[in-house]
Parts: sequence; C-alpha cells; structure tokens
Amino acid sequence: MIIDVHAHALTREFLAELARENAFGIEVKGDGFGFGGYGSLDPMLSDVEGAVRSLTARDITLQLVSPPPRIVGHAGWGADRAFARRLNRQTADFVRQAGNRHGGLAVPALTEPEHAVAEIRRALDEDGLTGVALPTSAAGRPLDDPAFEPLFAECARRGVIVFMHPTTGVERPAFGQYTMLQLVGWPSETGLCVARLIFAGVFERHPGLKLVLAHGGGTLAMLAGRLDLAYEAPHYEANADCRKNISRPPSSYLKQIFFDTVVAHPSALRYLIDLVGHAQIVFGSDFPFEIGDPVGAKALPAIAELPDHIAADILYNNAAKILSNAR
Repeated sequence: MIIDVHAHALTREFLAELARENAFGIEVKGDGFGFGGYGSLDPMLSDVEGAVRSLTARDITLQLVSPPPRIVGHAGWGADRAFARRLNRQTADFVRQAGNRHGGLAVPALTEPEHAVAEIRRALDEDGLTGVALPTSAAGRPLDDPAFEPLFAECARRGVIVFMHPTTGVERPAFGQYTMLQLVGWPSETGLCVARLIFAGVFERHPGLKLVLAHGGGTLAMLAGRLDLAYEAPHYEANADCRKNISRPPSSYLKQIFFDTVVAHPSALRYLIDLVGHAQIVFGSDFPFEIGDPVGAKALPAIAELPDHIAADILYNNAAKILSNAR
C-alpha cells in the first residue's frame, strides 16, 4: 500500500476552458492540449482513466492531486478568489470522475489573502477536498507576510495536510535555458520560502501545522546548518530578526516539517532521513511529469533498501497519520 502525496491533475473540460480563454498559453493540439512555447502537455495530466490504471498498477491506495504550479501562480500573478474557486471545483470534478481514488488539494486565494481562509473552508467542506496546496509565494509576495497568518492558523486548527509546491517568485533570464527554472529555480524557491517561515515564527506559533514540501524540500535541508549560523552569530553578522520570532535554532523546526521523496537520488533520500528522521518522510511522485518521479523509479528502489518498518512508514503510515488528524 502506498499513499502518494504529490501528483498533479486537471480535467479535460477545464483545460478546454483555458484554451478558449487563451489563458496560460494553453491550446488545443490534436486530441490533446499544448502549452504555448513548451510543446504538448503530458496527456496523463487530464486522462482520468489512465490515472486510475496507473494507481492500480503501482499499488497506490490514495494519490493527492493539485493543479500544476504555473496554473496556481507565477511571478506577478496568482490565483484570486474567483480563479481559486474554479481551480478547486475542477479538482473536485477530477476526483469524482476518477471514482474517489484520489484526494484533491485546495488552492487558496493568495492574491486576496482576506478571502484565503473562506475559500479553503468552502473547498474542504463543500467540494470535499482533502487538504491544501500552497505555492511558495503569492505572485512574489512572501508567505510570511502577516496577511497570511490567518491561513496558517486555520490549516493548523483543522490539522489538514498542507502540500507546498514551488512556483516562480522572481523571473530571471538565467532560468530560460537548460530547464533551469524547474531544476534550480523552483527548489531554491522552496528553500527561501520555508526559511522565511521558520525565522518569522510560523512553526513556533503553529506546531500543529502539517506542512509537506515537494521535491524533498528543495534546497532547504542542505541549508539547515547555514540557517543556524544566522541564529547563532554573536557579533559582526548578528541580525536580531533571526532570533526575535523563534526560541531555538532554525534547523530544529525541520523536524516539524514533512518532506516528499521526489529527490531523484538515493543519497539525498538517506540524507533527509538522517537529518529529520524517517517519520517526517512521505512518498511522492510528481505524477505525471517526467522531471519528477512519476512511477517511483527513483525513490522506490532506494526505499526498498531500508528496513521494512521504515519503508512501510514512508510509503504509507506517515501520510496516513497526517490525513487521519484532519477535522
């Protein structure tokens, strides 16, 4: 049995709507869809029957799905209340069409933070979604902004899973070649976002927050000791902001955070387990994207080398425990 916390889906109906609206560069291409300037979209993104067959073939008990990151937000743009509602309803439609083999994750209205909590409540209670999907910024606005405090408080109160996937906070020309945006830019966005949340005291104030990070947390884990240096600096490089909101070293808060297995290298997975403990690791695939681990070809062999009880926790038990705490 496996719970996959990291996958993406859009309904064909919603993609067709976006194509008619000339939104996000989505266009109809033959029997499928294209993404302007990037070629064809993987048909499995919207193939409900294919997604269900894939779950069965891979012994996936439950797969959590959210919209692809570019649809949720990008530099200078993010989902407002109206678009967040459209996203959440189409995610609920996908889950229903797939026979409830999936759990949908709700996108909050981050560019209208005053409506973020209301839309999350509506999506969870009315649409029946399972948890929350957060980007790493609100159209470039950092999530440690006090305007988002009610959102974190509500997610912690309800105990729902909060899956964070990177988005582009700042455009840089250097990201425009060699797939650098996905390979380097997005993992760095996760590290930046969560480091700021730690120093801002979000995890200190909300110890019940169930945050799960895509791609093994990006660069965050490798920065653990460096973040502590800023907290410990005694003289010339001391920064009062690095201590005023937290009562212990930043790296200690990593043990409150969950990390998925989409790290693409067995040594990186072993490092994460050593750093935060295997109870903080959950299986993810980034299905269906090729720059991910869509069928677990990278993670599953590495997990199989672990003791059976640790492997079982990573593949199923840890995520099941998170999901069982929701209310």
